[in-house]
Amino acid sequence: MMQMGAQTASQTASPSAQAMMPPIGMMGGSFGAGGHGNGPGGVGFGGETGVLRIFNESFGPNIAWLIPVALISAGLVIWLLRRAPRHNKERIGVLLWLGWLLMHIVIFSMTSGIIHPYYVVAMALAVAALVGIGAPYIWQAYTRRTKVAWILLLSIALTTILSIIMLGYSNYWPWLMWLVMIAGGVATILTLLPLSQTKRLKQIILGLAITAGMAAPIVFSVSTVATAHSGSIPTAGPGASAMSNTNNELARAESTLASFLLENRHGTIWLAAVNSANESAPIQLSSGQPVMAIGGFNGSDSTLTLSQFKQLVKQGKVRYYVVNSRQGKSGGPSGMSGPGGNSEILLWVKSVGSKVDYGGTQYTVYDLAVAA
Repeated sequence: MMQMGAQTASQTASPSAQAMMPPIGMMGGSFGAGGHGNGPGGVGFGGETGVLRIFNESFGPNIAWLIPVALISAGLVIWLLRRAPRHNKERIGVLLWLGWLLMHIVIFSMTSGIIHPYYVVAMALAVAALVGIGAPYIWQAYTRRTKVAWILLLSIALTTILSIIMLGYSNYWPWLMWLVMIAGGVATILTLLPLSQTKRLKQIILGLAITAGMAAPIVFSVSTVATAHSGSIPTAGPGASAMSNTNNELARAESTLASFLLENRHGTIWLAAVNSANESAPIQLSSGQPVMAIGGFNGSDSTLTLSQFKQLVKQGKVRYYVVNSRQGKSGGPSGMSGPGGNSEILLWVKSVGSKVDYGGTQYTVYDLAVAA
């Protein structure tokens, strides 16, 4: 996204709001009606909101495999260390990562509108940390036959069931589903054996539990890493994909435009202002300098009022407004798609700005120095 100055951070759209908007040209097609997901093998939206959304066909295979164990681990550690000193590092760490995980679960479960499954990558660190910290506590609670020894059985059973559900979404690798089912089922049954179990049996239970919990996410991870991704909205697992040529990842603006703006910058914070991030991307990639996208990701956000934009111009923080002439001819005036403020800003720019001959034809460049 665009690089914004700290001085005007409060005047721009929040990153989360911009992230929810789709690239230009992605409002229909493969996403299907109503914004429902197309499964882990394709690209799509996140499905209906609700407390179980994180486990649905769109989100689940990307992150949900070990979430039950992560939550169980966090609860167990907090309970066992409830009387530990206030600054106990393990408890502090668990509280940190649990807060991280729960916050994202709530946000991703209840956010309406456009939301993409790959956002859940933000939860991966918390899940990994909680499982890493809590798994030894779960195992010790079982091997020492404490009052909470049953938590191992619960963890294995829930993880096995969830893995089977996740694998069932894609119907890839039936052998993997059987492996998880058998390993998890046998491990669950073995945990019910009496106290006089041998060390060998404990090792078997541990091995089966690890297999049941880790086989599917490891195979999905390897499959994802082995699949080349180019473009936006990547997905994980078998048939992993991404949409190419949707976010200007290879786009470049005319060299004459970048050269003109760099040579005539006059100390501004932003090299230029444009309507959307889709329009700013080629200019940023060509110049390596920040470009203000006043309409957010696809131009539909009102991040600035006209008076706020005038103030930035007056302060010398932005001087040029760039309009993609080709987009303006094909899809209406560029910059007019957003509500209220964006339309007013473009109308003001056209009324007070002077057109500049920058040496190219792809863009129309307005110099706002006279307005300052």
